[in-house]
Amino acid sequence: MAEQSLFDRISELMAPVTPRGHAVLFLSASLLAAGLLAGPGRAPALMSAGLALLLLVIVEREVFLARAAALSRIDARWVIEHPLVEGRPSLVKLVLENRSLTPIEHLEVYDNPPRLFHWAGEAPPRAVVALPAMGVVEVSYTVVPVVGRHEWGGPLRLVAEDVLGFFRAERLVDQGLPVVNVQPRLLDVPRRRAALPTVLQPGGVAKLRRRGVGSEIMELREYTPDDDIRLVDWKASARAGRLMVKVFEQESVLRVAVVVDAHPSMFRGVLGETKIEYAARLAASIAEYLARRGDVYRVYLADPSGRMYSTPWLHGRGSGALARRFIAEKLSWPRSPGQAPEPRRRANAIVEALLSTLPRGKTIVFLVSDFGEDAGAAEAYTAALRRLQQLRHSVYVVFPLTTLFEARALRGIQAAVYRLLAYERIKAYKEITMLLRRHGLRVAAAGPSDLLSYLLERLERIRGVVA
Repeated sequence: MAEQSLFDRISELMAPVTPRGHAVLFLSASLLAAGLLAGPGRAPALMSAGLALLLLVIVEREVFLARAAALSRIDARWVIEHPLVEGRPSLVKLVLENRSLTPIEHLEVYDNPPRLFHWAGEAPPRAVVALPAMGVVEVSYTVVPVVGRHEWGGPLRLVAEDVLGFFRAERLVDQGLPVVNVQPRLLDVPRRRAALPTVLQPGGVAKLRRRGVGSEIMELREYTPDDDIRLVDWKASARAGRLMVKVFEQESVLRVAVVVDAHPSMFRGVLGETKIEYAARLAASIAEYLARRGDVYRVYLADPSGRMYSTPWLHGRGSGALARRFIAEKLSWPRSPGQAPEPRRRANAIVEALLSTLPRGKTIVFLVSDFGEDAGAAEAYTAALRRLQQLRHSVYVVFPLTTLFEARALRGIQAAVYRLLAYERIKAYKEITMLLRRHGLRVAAAGPSDLLSYLLERLERIRGVVA
């Protein structure tokens, strides 16, 4: 493509004359016409006034052309506070640098942050500044970000006017727009659990070499009336001629896989209380908890199109921050509702990703998904997840109930009425949870105030620290 000349670039920047400029031109033409029609006594004065106005417009235009050229030489860059955390007000600085020798006395700036962000006022951030020659000016404002990966909303709009407001030039900056990753905020992870005794090991599932709840058999012993009948080893009992029960070796360091299924239906709801936002917080909070406990874990994320991402195996107190950064980078919001992916293919993609990365032996898998709130989709997921169970992995399905999330965004009588109206939907959710449980999956179906405590309690039960 041939390089544009300065004249072409200025011509592109030149917008039509402003209404004020049109009015002055009309007045000038009217005075000149009146001078031609007027008698010899008034003609010189009218003609002089008309020519003076016309000359003023011409001179102002020549001066403005230099400003329009300067407008094309403005560099814009954004300085954004890091790390961005959802819900925490963050400062955005837009730095404008004039690389020309022409000052711009009147420069209007219209920025366009990501569409899901909040900022003060209803209109996009805007400001009117004076930009000196070879100078720099900053425009600052505060945004409240939303979790996930976000591209800046649209072109930066710069508008310059001449001093008298006769001409107006506009430039749209669509290069170098920032892309930001917003980390989820942590839920209230109970710190008291972090103080419970834990044996730290470099990786995998370590054993305490003591009897407890686990997946590896430590020994067999004779049945007593206090034993759970499910612990009876029937083959060993047949060989011994009496009932024998299995005694498991207690596991101290757990291996956990946290899977966030970002199904398109997870993005519905009131912003700030959607299921996907809560799922991100839940995954980040579990990761932080596991990091404090010295467990080994991995975070998986299936994006709305079904593409899978995962962290490496993480371990240690600083790994929670890595998990939060991973969620911020990989969680993207769909621009349109789109078509829901085929459930069986999506479920198989999730399970295949797990099977290809999980080592042999027991791994605790937390799958956070609403299955598109469809019983048929839940059945497809169930068939896929049973492959994990057959390999002795423990699968927990975390099913966020939409109505409880939506009701959380309401207050007072509105929330009460909504809960009554949503009763029928809750019955539909019950059908899905019963289907999952019927196939042997453990299900945690609850609202945003109960899920984390339930899952942490499950973890401690598996660890054998609490009864």
